[in-house]
Amino acid sequence: MKSLQIKILLLSLIILVVSCSTQKGLIKREKTEFGTIKYYVHTEFKTYNYEETEPNDLNDEKRIVIKVADSVYYSLYSDRINKRTKKDKNSVYRLFYGEIPNEKDIQTPYQKLSELDSLIFSKSNKMLDSLKWNEFKRWNGATTFNIEVIYYHGFPKNGKFEPY
Repeated sequence: MKSLQIKILLLSLIILVVSCSTQKGLIKREKTEFGTIKYYVHTEFKTYNYEETEPNDLNDEKRIVIKVADSVYYSLYSDRINKRTKKDKNSVYRLFYGEIPNEKDIQTPYQKLSELDSLIFSKSNKMLDSLKWNEFKRWNGATTFNIEVIYYHGFPKNGKFEPY
């Protein structure tokens, strides 16, 4: 009987530790012509430097994750905006601000914003304004994505498709 209680207590403790390492909460859900769009706030707690006298939340990374019909993820951070698609799992699309270089000088490929991208970004700007969350990057002024390959040898076979 005691071993069963110990196992239950140990399992509860493991679940508590795992659940406290990441917090995710649904902010908004809406249906569009592109499918269901869900907006989440996502906070990852990183390990603290124990040499500091007081830990602060500068090590915690907060982001907004926008999920479109289980096939596209957008991640809004304080310094960048990323996009991942299920069709092209090996790459991450980073929102590019500024002028695109000449085709002769290009080392990395670019992709223009689609109708879905523009819809998502305009709705996310309105949502961030209504919540008064000014710490996240906005899309204003961006016209393209810079494409970066993150899995050079292919997406892991059993890997879960999620935001980057």
